[in-house]
Amino acid sequence: MSDYSINQPYTSSRSDIQNVLRDSRLPALIWGILIYFSALYSQLPMLPTWFEFMMFTALILVHILLHWYAGYVVDRRPWIYFVTQGCIVWGCALFMPNAHSLIFVSLLTALAGQSIGVYAQRMKVLLVCIFYCTLFSVSLVWLGTTEDLPSTVPSLFFIMFFVIGYAALFYKQVRAKLRTQSFLRELERAHRKVEELTIANERQRMARDLHDTLAQGLAGLIMQLDAVDAHLENDNNHRAHEIVKLSKAQAKRTLSEARSAIDDLRSSAEVIDISKAVKEEAEHFSHITGIRVVTQLSMPHLVVAKLIFEHSLHIIRECLANTAKHANATNVEVVVAARENEIELSITDDGIGFDTILIEKQSGSYGLIGLYERTRIMGGEIEIESGKQGTKVSVRIPLQQEDTTV
Repeated sequence: MSDYSINQPYTSSRSDIQNVLRDSRLPALIWGILIYFSALYSQLPMLPTWFEFMMFTALILVHILLHWYAGYVVDRRPWIYFVTQGCIVWGCALFMPNAHSLIFVSLLTALAGQSIGVYAQRMKVLLVCIFYCTLFSVSLVWLGTTEDLPSTVPSLFFIMFFVIGYAALFYKQVRAKLRTQSFLRELERAHRKVEELTIANERQRMARDLHDTLAQGLAGLIMQLDAVDAHLENDNNHRAHEIVKLSKAQAKRTLSEARSAIDDLRSSAEVIDISKAVKEEAEHFSHITGIRVVTQLSMPHLVVAKLIFEHSLHIIRECLANTAKHANATNVEVVVAARENEIELSITDDGIGFDTILIEKQSGSYGLIGLYERTRIMGGEIEIESGKQGTKVSVRIPLQQEDTTV
């Protein structure tokens, strides 16, 4: 997770301090170069000696380098950094006595402003300011200009606080930028995660649709072709011809369902009458298998969202297919009941039943897996009861706002 939080107050961390100081390196570099040339200009017309010039240049370079790598220097002992920088500024002022006040005021105030980006406690910032004012006072005593103490030291102190106020605004903007960048990185990670989950969900959906269309349809065709083969062996050509016609119709239906499944991947949601679709599915199943199907629709014109329509119809279709393949049933009852805030589906047969726990553990039981997945997607609940008297699958699906009854 990110170090930045909207709901929590900001607190400095080691990585945050490094990032803040890294973003302030360029202004510090430009400021140091300007003060360097300004100090040399202030020495005119008396030019410094080569030794003074070389020492001043070397100290300014060290001062700028410490600014540039401040994020690493203040990593563990920030006070060492500020003490070292103060001593370097003092040395620069001693080698350029005519620019003494310029160097102290400009460089020490910049360091005081930098302290607000390092220390979260105001007391530590105040101690830095007091230390630099003391250093400036000692330098005045060293140079023998004690008469300037009453006017210059308070002025330096107030200038420092002015610079600190400006630096606080600057670092606030820097932290806001860092926070925004952190949020953007987390948003990108979340976006990639959503894409991965979307791909995984689409794969699961395609697996369910392939099972409920192609796999079921092909399984039905195989059963019908086996029946044709048996009738041909018994010279019952008329019945075999009828089953072949049914097989052709089943193949066309399977192809149509496969195309519909592909189209559903591209189409948007709409509302559909589920009662009509349930009746057609029951009639088709009864015509193909010869198993008697009774439908009870308490709401004959229940209109639901396409998501609920698709998954509910696939659940009913899967239950009927399992009845035909495994239950040896002669009667099936399909109930669709609409309540105030939910739909209840119930598919009951009078077959031989099965062991639900054993079936769920089998690796190839894609049908039951599909039932649970489709129910979960709709936010519903499913219950499967099976025994020697038959099997009952009950599904409760919450209605959405766009679902209506006519």
